[in-house]
Amino acid sequence: MPTTNGHTLTSAEDMRKAREWAGRFLDGPGSVPISFVYDGKLVRGIPADWQPVSTRRRVDANIVETVFEGADPATGLRIRVEGVMYEDYPVVEWTAWLTNAGHGPTPIISDLLGLDGVFGGASTGLYHCNGDFNSADGYTPQESRLRPGDALAFAPTGGRPCDGAFPFFRILFEEGGLTLAVGWPGQWSASFEGLADGVQVRAGQEKTHLRLNPGETVRTPRMTVLAWSGDASRAVNLWRRWYFAHLLPRPNGQTLAPHLAWSGPGEGIEFTAATEENQIEYIDLARQRGIAFDVWWIDAGWYPCRDENGVRKWPVTGSWEPDPERFPNGLRPVSDHAARNGADLLIWFEPERVRPGTRLDVERPEWLLRVEGAENRLLNLGIPECRQWLTDHVCGLIQENGIKIYRQDFNFKPLDYWRLNEGPDRQGMNENLHVQGYLQYWDDLLARNPGLWLDSCASGGRRNDLETLRRSVPLHYTDHGYGDHATKLAFQRSMHEWMPYFKESDLSWDLDGKNRFVQRVDSFSYHCGLAALFGTGLDVRRDDLDYGLARTMLGIVMRAAGLLLRGDYHPLTPFHRSLEQWVARQFDCPEDGSGFIQAIRLQQAPDESATFHPRGLRPDAAYRLENPETGETRAVAGAVLIRDGLTFALTRRSGAIWFYQETHGA
Repeated sequence: MPTTNGHTLTSAEDMRKAREWAGRFLDGPGSVPISFVYDGKLVRGIPADWQPVSTRRRVDANIVETVFEGADPATGLRIRVEGVMYEDYPVVEWTAWLTNAGHGPTPIISDLLGLDGVFGGASTGLYHCNGDFNSADGYTPQESRLRPGDALAFAPTGGRPCDGAFPFFRILFEEGGLTLAVGWPGQWSASFEGLADGVQVRAGQEKTHLRLNPGETVRTPRMTVLAWSGDASRAVNLWRRWYFAHLLPRPNGQTLAPHLAWSGPGEGIEFTAATEENQIEYIDLARQRGIAFDVWWIDAGWYPCRDENGVRKWPVTGSWEPDPERFPNGLRPVSDHAARNGADLLIWFEPERVRPGTRLDVERPEWLLRVEGAENRLLNLGIPECRQWLTDHVCGLIQENGIKIYRQDFNFKPLDYWRLNEGPDRQGMNENLHVQGYLQYWDDLLARNPGLWLDSCASGGRRNDLETLRRSVPLHYTDHGYGDHATKLAFQRSMHEWMPYFKESDLSWDLDGKNRFVQRVDSFSYHCGLAALFGTGLDVRRDDLDYGLARTMLGIVMRAAGLLLRGDYHPLTPFHRSLEQWVARQFDCPEDGSGFIQAIRLQQAPDESATFHPRGLRPDAAYRLENPETGETRAVAGAVLIRDGLTFALTRRSGAIWFYQETHGA
């Protein structure tokens, strides 16, 4: 088990609770917590008369997989449930597949749930969040009462899993609780009902009422349950550590490190004015500024995208090749030049959106789902031939053009495209097959392009369920508030808790308006932008920017990013979006006694100083503190820091970081 300073992070009580609350679901075929209605009859687990069998294998040193299978003797419907138990963290997962192995269509399958079960205990509440919907009100953590008789229900809007809802929950019990994730990159639903002796939870694809044709398969969401004992801080940090240990992508087998991204879009909207010549020029100018960026970012608009009037507009998607007018040699000259300057090339795609008149619309109309009156078409990844073509085509682009980071966006709601194009006995089928195709597409991209890593985007952060996050990182987690400091800091609080590898930038809208380029170097914006990947908006064409200050602050950001990717997260101030308050947070690495404490005094905060009490420190140790902006250092006993806290005296609209390192016993 993971340990911190000789103390087990995952406790025996955590593992006992995981076994009691969720591990028992994998005791046998009849206990797996799936359910559905089949030919009018409720089916729970795998019925005994379906002759279930089970197999067990060790996946690696920390993961044991149990597979349950059975088949309806009358119709040939087969069930396969794959369950996973982790031995280093208190986590249990399972997914179910239903396949028609018969010779004709099945009876109706409806209300297919990946989780239909009871978690025992005296519940006190449910912790949930409202996801991303391009609003300052997004990513708001909420806690609702969940006592006997209380009921809560959640679902996103429009078919993207984080659009107005969030498929991550914490069920709060006395002295502990459960973290629950619904891994479904489509339209999921989840309900929670307080019982006298526990909580009834039901979760799955929101709508299923369908027949399976011979050979067809539908699946449930991947359900993930993490148990913890203690307070909410343990819940947060057990999840973070499990995420880093088992979910965070590892290109070429290496832990994903902090990164610094730069870009030069030119004068058009998005990258519609990018060319081979100006991209190479921007790279040279950026390198001359002395900042060691390692990602060169090209977003939407690098492909042929002229509208019916001949104007380049980035949403004209569906012709996936470098625009021959602007990139006559493809993107390889740009990627090679970036590589010579120490950077990997990131390229934006939006394959599921096809616009009229583009290549896919003209050449493959049978692959597209349409909605009357809507200009977008949905590329139907549920068609195997379509998915295979896309896989082959994009793999060719990746390999021919030296693309190292694949960024996928999804800028419209797919739900009507799925539901309005299926009959009454096929409801939910388009969505289910599309989800399967989307995940298979990503798996194939990763398998065929060693070292590639993926960035998930969907009008910001609207498709960041756990199945998506097993394969990607959510760099662009919202389209709202890039340079709005108070809002951005509030968003970050939820991101650091749930999906802690994301991107921030150095934009400051209160100084410069909503410009995409930084107009002046501003240390405050760097303090508000701590993240694993930092994207600078410095306009390298300008000679009047303070590149020295930028280099200093970016060095601090990258140093802090290394700690936030391996440290425990402790917010030291309550959640808020107020310009009249402070924000303080700590990232602590107890394995080696390092970390940092950061405080930010927002623009209208009246208090000239504030004291914050760090968590996780050892009272019997001594600590060396360093402020990298001022060069000041301090030696402080752990007991003193714990008792008295650390006081920050800051002017309005400023921040400070104190890095610390345990030195020896006090």
